[in-house]
Amino acid sequence: MALSASAKENLSRLFPGDPSPLWDSDPEFMELFTNFALGEVVDQGSLDEQTRMMAVLAALLGLQGIFFRQGLFCLDF
Repeated sequence: MALSASAKENLSRLFPGDPSPLWDSDPEFMELFTNFALGEVVDQGSLDEQTRMMAVLAALLGLQGIFFRQGLFCLDF
């Protein structure tokens, strides 16, 4: 499976520069993940890029707060 045109475009626009080292260690996973996250998901809705990124950021911030409140996030190494 190859990257879709939409996933390639979004990958190069959102993450310019050197590719992640995961492309070397697990290229099959990275193809699946990139096609899903930067291809199918982006193409599915009608949100503009700025609104979509703000929604993702809000969700990530919200989840982080839940993990800390419930004590699910452990910093013991």
